[in-house]
Amino acid sequence: MTETSINYAKALYGLSVPEEAICETEKIFENTPEIGKMLENPLVSLKEKEQVIERVFPQEMKNFLKVTCKYQKIDSIQEIIEAYDAYSREQKGILKAELLYVTCPTEAQEDKMKEFLRNQFSASEVELTLTEDKNLVGGFVLRAGDREYDWSLIGRYKKLKQKLTRR
Repeated sequence: MTETSINYAKALYGLSVPEEAICETEKIFENTPEIGKMLENPLVSLKEKEQVIERVFPQEMKNFLKVTCKYQKIDSIQEIIEAYDAYSREQKGILKAELLYVTCPTEAQEDKMKEFLRNQFSASEVELTLTEDKNLVGGFVLRAGDREYDWSLIGRYKKLKQKLTRR
């Protein structure tokens, strides 16, 4: 993510735009890519872009989208929305994590992992995404923030191999 997208995301968060309006805007861009292409097109006048924004997008997002068009940053709108989601979660103390596994964890194991992550990252809540990965052979890999906890058999094998080749 670029610093510009992060700055726009923080500005969007500061505007206190309802999340429903942001989600609706994101869906509009996903479902009708032609609108995004038209808004990005430098040959289309700013006035025409503003007219389209007025007709299509939620009221709460209109001014923000007009500003992104005016400063030619509308091509980064998907990245801005992703940065907004990350910044919003951060402000609310919500940590997004991913668990790669071979055997699906029990609810108790999931709860323990969430508790571990809450303690490690001082988060109030953890959103854990579960993904099956048979390439791990066994065990699991837990990713959160900029950290990775690799307790897979393939990961342990690689670490052991690395230690043995260093000697």
